[in-house]
Amino acid sequence: MRLSGLIRKNTVTRISLFILLSFVVCCMWKGVALTDQSEWMASIPLIQVGDPFPKTELVSPKLKADREYLGLSDKPGFYLNEVKADVMLVEFMNVHCLHCLQQAPILDKVFAAVEKEPEMRQRVKFLSIGVGNQEKELEAFRKDNRVPFPMIPDEDFVAMENIGYPEGTPFLMILRKDEGKFIVKFAHMGMIDDPNIFLDKMRLALSGSTVIVSKQNYKSAYQKLNPGVTKEKILKMLILRLESRGYEIDNLLKLNFRKPQQVYMVKVSKGAKKETWFAAVGAEGRVCDICHDVYFIYLFDREGTIRELLPIQLTKFRNVEFDEEDMKKIRADLVGKNLLQPIQFNPDTDAVSSATMTSALVFKSIKRGKKIYEKLKKEGYIK
Repeated sequence: MRLSGLIRKNTVTRISLFILLSFVVCCMWKGVALTDQSEWMASIPLIQVGDPFPKTELVSPKLKADREYLGLSDKPGFYLNEVKADVMLVEFMNVHCLHCLQQAPILDKVFAAVEKEPEMRQRVKFLSIGVGNQEKELEAFRKDNRVPFPMIPDEDFVAMENIGYPEGTPFLMILRKDEGKFIVKFAHMGMIDDPNIFLDKMRLALSGSTVIVSKQNYKSAYQKLNPGVTKEKILKMLILRLESRGYEIDNLLKLNFRKPQQVYMVKVSKGAKKETWFAAVGAEGRVCDICHDVYFIYLFDREGTIRELLPIQLTKFRNVEFDEEDMKKIRADLVGKNLLQPIQFNPDTDAVSSATMTSALVFKSIKRGKKIYEKLKKEGYIK
């Protein structure tokens, strides 16, 4: 491995600096895990059968007919417990998820069957929550697939995170209201291709049966996050990329940050100019149940300006790795932005082709950078 910037002036200096860096690197690498963020996120309880749906303000349906269907007022937001129903089918989905697309006609059949039964029609309501989707994306999906029930956006992943971030979509739940709160009676990650399964679970829930026994077939995405690369490779990636831009790494130190992302302090130089940057390892759980998790490195300076972005695992349709053109696109969208300013993802302009949700997850992870910056400042690394 070439350690640029450390070999300077004369042989004695080169040897001394090489030994010093080797000692520092060995010390900082010993026993350091790459899953600090997953450990932090895993502390968020994953919703299970028997749990109440967490108190989360959701976006009210845009259409008045949808609000009336759910028994809601015209307020911009609502809590699930406000829905006038005894039982609910709640689907967490994403418009770019293949299995969500395939699930849509199945749920349409379930809805039609419920509407034909007077007892169920008055007591059962349906709701889809679009994880990482905008209103206009859901409107197009609903029109194309003739979805007959309300769909609302969870653009910033708030609702998904509040239920513990299951490892993919579609994530389906049947809930029953008990003493004013909706309790999970059935939960399933992935497609269910038989409408009768839903109908049977709903009837059991309506009858007031005890919690429906079912094997939990899902885990939290955060429990599984692991970049799958060595610490040596991460250092090598930084060196190779920065050298290609004319920078030398003078020193690299892992900071004692366990939450929310693994962070390094990087001393760089370009000619006579010396700077201090910070490198954070971004890790985000997949949205679609057949997609890959997202891993990458982003670097920012003492002012909070993003200076570089490197892929660890970034994939598009069919889980094809990003190529150089894809990286050029996402760098153009993010490098130069400041972590202290709002960074909002726009699928129309910011998405890499065939990688809308991967692009959204990169933006989502980088938004956490503001908290990292604030902690660095509090700890005295930024003055």
